[in-house]
Amino acid sequence: MQRRLSRRTFNKLSLLAGTSVFALPTWSSAELATATAIELTPEEHALFRSFAETLIPTEGTALRPLTDVPVVDNIARALAFLDEPTLDEVRMGLKLFDYGPFVIGFHFKRFSALSNADREAYIRRWEDGVTIQRGVVDLLKKLTFIGYWQDIEAARAVGYRGP
Repeated sequence: MQRRLSRRTFNKLSLLAGTSVFALPTWSSAELATATAIELTPEEHALFRSFAETLIPTEGTALRPLTDVPVVDNIARALAFLDEPTLDEVRMGLKLFDYGPFVIGFHFKRFSALSNADREAYIRRWEDGVTIQRGVVDLLKKLTFIGYWQDIEAARAVGYRGP
């Protein structure tokens, strides 16, 4: 079923992205670790994986490699805390971002198929874009950081002793 992005949905998605800075950190590690993950589509999985590869370059650093951290699984568990209407709107924002290179970048590929340099440039364009673009990219960043740093071994690689 195709849904159009109405003004109300646009406003709610912008509000969600802006308030996620307060809502997402309130979930404890224990809650996230035991939460049942939602089922991500292959496109969403590829988007989160590609975004993480671009946002958290671990090669040549002390950071734990992304291949050793279940970033996408952790994101799927975090998204399980959202109610169904909100999750639908988040998914609409993810589609906007993933298919945006067709319109915004004229790359004729989805975000996950872009080169790393093109991904970085595309993210920067969304960071400087209109409110909905900034909101969606902020939400993607927050979810990606939650997905990566949820892994205790990744956090220990930078000196966090943990619980």
